[in-house]
Amino acid sequence: MKFLVYQILGLGVIWIGMAFFFQEMDQFSKLIFYAATSWLLFLIVILIKQLIKNHKNDDDSTLGR
Repeated sequence: MKFLVYQILGLGVIWIGMAFFFQEMDQFSKLIFYAATSWLLFLIVILIKQLIKNHKNDDDSTLGR
């Protein structure tokens, strides 16, 4: 899970840098920006899914006590 968080942080920094220069981008650069945005959103969804799964597993393990 740490690797996933590091990917999100790294790509987030790159995305912020790209967003700063969005008005100066040509079509190909905007395509890369949209791909990076899609990948960042995908990683965030996977992280939330893992957090919910881990939280659910923690709740299930305490019920048996």
